[in-house]
Amino acid sequence: MQLIIAEKPSLGRTIAQALGGGRKENGLIRGDGWIVTWAFGHMYEQAMPDEYLPDDLPTTKKGSKVWRKQDLPIIPEKWIMHPRSDVLKQLKIIRDALKSATEVVHAGDPDREGQLLVDEILEMMSCTQSIKRVWLQDLTEQGIQRSFSQMKSNRAYRGLYLAALSRSRCDWTLGMNVTRAYTLDYQAAGGGGVISVGRVQTPTLNLIVERDREVEDFVAVNHFAVNGTFDHHNGTISANWVPGEEIADPHGRCLKRQSAAAVAERGIGGTGTGVAAKKSKKRESAPLPFSLSALQTVASSKWGYGAKQVLDIAQKLYEEHKLITYPRTDCGYLSEGQHGDVKAVLAAIRKVNPKLVENVDSSRKSKAFNDKKVTAHTGMVPTAKVPDLSRLSDQERNLYGLIARHYVAQFLPDYEYEAVEIKLECEGEQFVGKGRQVVATGWREVLPSTKKEVVQPEVKRGDHAVCSEATVEDKKTKPPARFTEGTLIKAMAGIAKYVEDPKVKAALKESAGIGTEATRASIIETLKERTYIESKGKKIISTAHGRNFIDSVPGRIKDPAVTAWWEQQMSEIAEQKADADLFLEKINGWMRKLIESSSMDQFRVAAAANPRKSMGGTNPPTKKMVALVKKVAEEKGVKAPRGYTKSFDLTRQFLDEQLGKRDRKK
Repeated sequence: MQLIIAEKPSLGRTIAQALGGGRKENGLIRGDGWIVTWAFGHMYEQAMPDEYLPDDLPTTKKGSKVWRKQDLPIIPEKWIMHPRSDVLKQLKIIRDALKSATEVVHAGDPDREGQLLVDEILEMMSCTQSIKRVWLQDLTEQGIQRSFSQMKSNRAYRGLYLAALSRSRCDWTLGMNVTRAYTLDYQAAGGGGVISVGRVQTPTLNLIVERDREVEDFVAVNHFAVNGTFDHHNGTISANWVPGEEIADPHGRCLKRQSAAAVAERGIGGTGTGVAAKKSKKRESAPLPFSLSALQTVASSKWGYGAKQVLDIAQKLYEEHKLITYPRTDCGYLSEGQHGDVKAVLAAIRKVNPKLVENVDSSRKSKAFNDKKVTAHTGMVPTAKVPDLSRLSDQERNLYGLIARHYVAQFLPDYEYEAVEIKLECEGEQFVGKGRQVVATGWREVLPSTKKEVVQPEVKRGDHAVCSEATVEDKKTKPPARFTEGTLIKAMAGIAKYVEDPKVKAALKESAGIGTEATRASIIETLKERTYIESKGKKIISTAHGRNFIDSVPGRIKDPAVTAWWEQQMSEIAEQKADADLFLEKINGWMRKLIESSSMDQFRVAAAANPRKSMGGTNPPTKKMVALVKKVAEEKGVKAPRGYTKSFDLTRQFLDEQLGKRDRKK
């Protein structure tokens, strides 16, 4: 009997339907020679830090062990996992079904976390049966049946499991330990609340803070342009003045209005001579189908959708409606085998929008179909299922339509145009006009450009043209745009752009940036929850709390290059090119250094901006400790921390810093 374990109930039901239906029972579906059951996300959780700490530590009134810097770092020798209390019933159903199974089929989502999620169930249950892996990217019946016919041994995906496990453990040890160390120092300095540190969230916050400060520190430069209109016997030439070296600043701009006005005044009625045109034929192939980050970027720009909103909509289109392939993809390329689905997919699109596909050539194979470029996933494309538009929300229709257009574009000709550059001299000044002439619309029939194209007349060298109009345009340099969720997602994916070191930049171009397609949206949400950032319309703005935090932490923990290297390492672990244990060892070494170098001094500014409302907390110091603080403060001529008489942590922190742990104990 074959036991199929899906990641979630909805996927389990979809698989069962594709396999022939079956009989529904409690927590599973039974078919002819198979059982489909399911998880509810991650069924097991990491043990709380308290379980790795000695039993005799002081506790809070709530029963949790007191945070103390001397107990850090907490690094488990043996990792403890516990089943979630709300899934015990379903785990028993899986365990009982496993007893009668001769073969297990791992049907987690086709990514690292999906691999870990089901693997950890099988490991915790000491599964000894043969395990196959089904890789589901198309949830139509035909797509599921095809995937089941192409199953591999689960051992082939061991690297994905190790990468996800490494990510989980490293995030736990780094985030928990550094968060505790920084929070203790922050509170010792008088700050209120918790300092939350994350290997992706902190560099992402740093991107936002740096951009905000760049905007706020920006000083606009006024400059002036001259826009000329020249009458030529074949039409009108639109050309702009090019300031000479004696006038232009280092950026080629004219900074004096009177200079620009003089050029405009002289130009009107003057004859442009030495007309020359440079033409170059250009062709552009269709953009690739969407990765998740690319879809989030476009949807944010086009409709103002948030990153998580786009992911949620795409997930519904995939799971519930089965209209698109797997959405959490970092790849825009398609497998060459997917070309066999083209006619069926185009036929489905034709049912709801016949005009969109009227000029397609289904035999055309764009650059998108390339097995060598495909990663663990393919680009996001429509399935062969005909959409029922009445069942889709406006947002779902918008996203499906966008994904469909990018797919249809693969079967239309290249966009061809002729780029034109016209140069002429008028009254001793040089003017340049640029434009383009469309030769073939091609795929732009379905993805039209939003830019207004300038059409220039046909000219040849030596032609004359009379300046009929010359106007001065007042211009001002603009600061960089604040991040939106879409542009932030794009920045996280293309982090190399924000790194100055050329060696690091080159390495990062080969990596996937910071975060993953599946996690970037949740990182943004986490930063909002921590009150590090806030949304103002489409824009994302760092808060004072977020800025103070960034100013308090050392450079490497907020350096995007570090976490991008981390992502690169996990990719190599997934491909079994790097050792997971060695990676964890390196991260733990780095984490120890961060804790050792931390002090309350680095958090004084942040603490002053966000002081604790109640300095004492729930754990007061002993009378002996209070007396010792007073004595040390007097002898060393330093101030005792504000509120120390009410706070065990503040008292302990002060004594550790002034006396060291050994002397304090004497």
